[in-house]
Formats: sequence, structure tokens, C-alpha cells
Amino acid sequence: MPGRAVFLDRDGVINSYVYNAELGTVDAPANPDELDLLPGAATAVGALNRLGLQVIVVSNQPGIAKGKLTPALLDAVTDRMIAALHAQGGKIDDVLYCLHHPEARLPKYRMECECRKPKPGLLLQAAARRDIDLAGSYLVGDGVCDILAGRAAGVTTFFVSPRKCYVCDELARQGAQPDHLAGSLLEAADLIAKIEAGEVSDPLAPGDGRSCSPGNDGALYANQYVGEALEILKRISPRQVESVVNQVVALRARGGRLFFLGVGGGAGHASHAVNDFRKIAGIEAYTPTDNVSELTARINDDGWDTAYANWLRGSRLKSEDMVFVFSVGGGDAEQNISVNLVRALQYAKEVGAAVCGVVGRTGGYTARVADACVIIPVVNPATVTPHTESFQAFVWHLLVSHPRLKASEMKWESVSTAGPALAGEKKAPKREKSSAVAR
Repeated sequence: MPGRAVFLDRDGVINSYVYNAELGTVDAPANPDELDLLPGAATAVGALNRLGLQVIVVSNQPGIAKGKLTPALLDAVTDRMIAALHAQGGKIDDVLYCLHHPEARLPKYRMECECRKPKPGLLLQAAARRDIDLAGSYLVGDGVCDILAGRAAGVTTFFVSPRKCYVCDELARQGAQPDHLAGSLLEAADLIAKIEAGEVSDPLAPGDGRSCSPGNDGALYANQYVGEALEILKRISPRQVESVVNQVVALRARGGRLFFLGVGGGAGHASHAVNDFRKIAGIEAYTPTDNVSELTARINDDGWDTAYANWLRGSRLKSEDMVFVFSVGGGDAEQNISVNLVRALQYAKEVGAAVCGVVGRTGGYTARVADACVIIPVVNPATVTPHTESFQAFVWHLLVSHPRLKASEMKWESVSTAGPALAGEKKAPKREKSSAVAR
């Protein structure tokens, strides 16, 4: 009698992706030391084992084709995954990889194959060699290609990831609606156990209420977004922050001025930061977007691309000063993105002013020329902008409250927690007692 299986994608389902701070990229582990199991992954695999289901990894792994790792390293990563799961009670029955890529650097792997998901080749290969009933089997994946492959093979599909529910619309658009949603592999394993026990009679039923429907997208997206923020918080480099602190401390010591530049959300940050650095850190600070009349006149007369640079000229920017940028991309003249920031920084470098910034990508002009720069790590390319702008505020508040920069106490930190003053109330003045006898 044919057996049944749970097919698992690897990266993002069993183990976490790896963030490369130098390149600003998120990718699969390239060596065994980079492989970390996701929380609950081993427990989930063990639970699936006890259900009598084969657990088979099916994953696109084009790293060799792209020249990012060797076959020996891929084998070592696989061995590390199997051993880590086994050490915690989980057993993998088989591993099938597609090593091809249509744009591979190595000709041997450059092809349009039948095994690369979203095609179902890996699942069909596993079914043939292990005598698996696909109709009674399951697939758990974290990408569109996983769901498409699972649907093509006729298995019940689970879209799993606390970070990627923004893909739901795209899944529906491509006809890749998953049968179920889950926040993790462990959650998917729990629902599979319910299906196997007959508690969910229809495999297309919502199960625990997390079916891929519009009514659930909001809650899942909130989990996704908060999870991304926590991951970013863990990855922000304290070394980069301290480098900026050193630059700003030196600026204040030499009596220099601080000029904040930003566009869109960055412009709002610039205005707020001017207030905080003047009031809390005791540094003379300005931003062009606080003077709408001058800014719009310069845009009208000189053009947008040079408006900030000419404002700096009009402000008599000197080598003792600093230009500080809030930007998602940091400016890119070649792609015609935030060219006004690029021109302003070019002028700052000409006069010898210091440059600092908080940006969301490593490839932009700000990160390349800055004396110190905080890079907000990219966890999810689809939410780079909101996270970068959120954490820009986090970073500058960290700076002004830093013991080496804070010159004045902040209001609420100086208010006593006792009495009506906590609510901003003023105590009524005491009335003097009259010594005169009423006549």
C-alpha cells in the first residue's frame, strides 16, 4: 500500500534565513555554521513522524549554480540540518534538492528543468521512488512556488510564515491559494494532526481559523510585521550606532552645526530631530523642510535635484559642520532616486563636512560616503520602507538620550511619580491665614 508524506520546504520552514550585513541580503545558509533551526521545527518533525507520515524535504537550492557555495558545503548544511533535528527527536526520511537555475553562472546547472518549484518535479520524484500517495499527502512551504508545486502535485498545501501574509493576494492572483495558513511549521503540524484524527473532516476547512481568507489577513500581517520588527531590533549594529555617536560628540565639541536632510517620511524625521538635538543634546541644528518658503523657491528657481545642496550653500556649510541623512535608499543618481540627497552630500564632501545617516539599504550613496551610518537591516524586502522609517526614529531617540550626548533632562524623566504633578497639575498656592479677627 502506498505511503503518505509531508513535504517540507527547507529555508524559512525548517531553518531561518541568513542576513548578510555587508551585502544587505537575506539568503539560505551557505555553510553549516549558519544553519539555525526555527523554534519548534524539531518538535514539529517529531510530531509528524509519530503520525506515521514520511517527512521529506523538497527545496530549490541554486546556491551552487550561482557560485555561492560548493557541493561539499551544501552536503554539510544538509547533514547539519538532519543532525540538529535528530538531536531534538525529529527524523527526516529523504531530502531532494533542485540545483538548477535558468541564469546559473555554471553551465552545468543552467537550464529550464522540471524539478525547480513551482513545477512539481521534486514531489513527483519522491512519490515515484518512495511509493507515496500524493492525494493523501501534505506540503508545507513559505513561498508562492511551494504552493504552486503542491497544487500541481495534488497534495494539501500549507502556507507557513509569520512574516509573509502580504503574499496572500499574490497567491490568489496566481491561482495558488493554499489550503491552510499557519504561523510556523509547528502550527502546521498541529493542524495536520487534527486532519489525521478526523477533527477536521474537510482538508479545505479553516481548521484553527487561519485559512487564507481576507478576514484573517490583518491579524496575520500584524504578527508578521511585529516579528520583522523584533528581528530588525536584534540585528541593528551597536557598533554602527556608537560610530555615529562618536561623530556627533566630536561635532558638538568643535562647535559645529548639524543639518538634517530627508525626503517624505525622512523630512518629517528631520524636523523632529532638529528639535531633539537642539533641546536635549544642545547642538545647533537645522533642516531645509522647516522653511517651506525658501525650499519651494529654490525648487522653483534652481530645480529639485540641487535644492538641498544650494540650501547648504546658503547656510554657509563649513568643514566643522555635519550633514545627517534620513533615507530609505540613501539616494542613487544612476537610478534617479533622491538625487537631491546625492548632490547635497557631494557638496558636503567638497567642503569637508562630516556625513552621517540612518538608511535602509547598503547600496545607496549615503552609506557609501558617510563617515558613520546606521543600516537598518532588511528582513523583508516588501516592508523595507515602513521599517526603515520606524527605526530611524528609534535610532535618533537613542542618540539624543545617549549619556555622551544628552545635555538636558527630558520632561517626563524629570517629573516625580508622586502627587498631582504626574498629571501635569499645578498645586494650588497656600492661602495665608489671617491674624485679624473678623469684625
